[in-house]
Parts: sequence; structure tokens; C-alpha cells
Amino acid sequence: MTTTPATTTATEPCSLRERKKQQTRSALHDAALTLVSAHGLDGVTVEQICTDADVSPRTFFNYFSSKAHAALGLDTVEVPPAAATWFATAEGRFIDDLCGLVAATVPLSQDRRRMKELLVLRPEMAPMVMQWMAESRQSLLATVGTRTDEQTARTAVALVMSALSEVAHRETVGGPDELAVRLRAVVGEMGALASA
Repeated sequence: MTTTPATTTATEPCSLRERKKQQTRSALHDAALTLVSAHGLDGVTVEQICTDADVSPRTFFNYFSSKAHAALGLDTVEVPPAAATWFATAEGRFIDDLCGLVAATVPLSQDRRRMKELLVLRPEMAPMVMQWMAESRQSLLATVGTRTDEQTARTAVALVMSALSEVAHRETVGGPDELAVRLRAVVGEMGALASA
């Protein structure tokens, strides 16, 4: 059976400081999503988002790299060191382990319903999602390359990220372990279609 990297957020209670950080992030996301839905990305400033979230503009960039990332609830993707170590030494099937790595690394928006509504209302935001996916793929490549050659790493990451996109559109997912299971299932469906 394939295991996945341990995630401290799923197993340890949050400290007061961590809860406050999550509340600030949520307030920024909610303010950005509401404002961008109403006025479009170009019609909103970081200062307006921060005023509505009751935080300073300097604080904004501790949580999001841009207005678009804030509105969509997308975090910058960086492979956690523990997940990178786990993946490099894991002995499961390569693609199954990659699904576990992606599940531990790429945070899905917790507000996917509203994010989808935003993309329907403001289709100009779709390229930002595509850019985020490309950035996410790029951030995974060095870690994935520890177990295979560069071309195979690129193809495998593209495959699993496509599965991630499909999972995000289909259903709500509980946590990284459940996401890894869903990713493996969708990758299996893709493989079955490719060989049919």
C-alpha cells in the first residue's frame, strides 16, 4: 500500500498564532474575492482589499503574491521539506508516490465553489489559474527529478497536475490523504482511456 507524506496540519492542533494567521488569510481572500467579483481585477487595489480585511497593505504580501492569487485563494506552491524527503526515499510506484507528493504540496482552494463562480463571472481570471498551475508544476520538478530523468519528470508532473485539475472540478476533498487517493483514481482513469 502506498503511503503519503505526513502533514502536521492534519495531525496537530493549531496554535493560537496559526489560527490567527488562518483568519487573516481567510479575511484577505474573502475581501479580494468579493471586490474582484464586483469590480474586476483592474478595478480593485491591494489597499482596498486590505481595508476591507482590516489589515495593513504590508501584511497582504505575507499571505498572497498578487490580487489575483488572493481572489482565487491560491497559495504560492513550494514543496515542503518533509514531503521532498519522503518522495526521494519512497519505494512505492512512481506515479502513486507523485500523487502523494502533489497532494502534500499543492493546496486546493478551500472556497472552490466561489472560485468557480468568480471564473464564470470574470473569465479574464482564467489565465491566472493557468499561470498558477504552471508555477506549481515548475516548483515540483526539482523534487520529482530526484527519482527520474527530466523529461519523465515533466510528463509525470503534467499528468498528475491534470488529474488535480479534474479532481478540483469534480468534488470537495477532505485533506491531503484523501486528495492523494482521488488523484491516483483519476490518473488510473486517464491510463485506462489512453490504453483503450
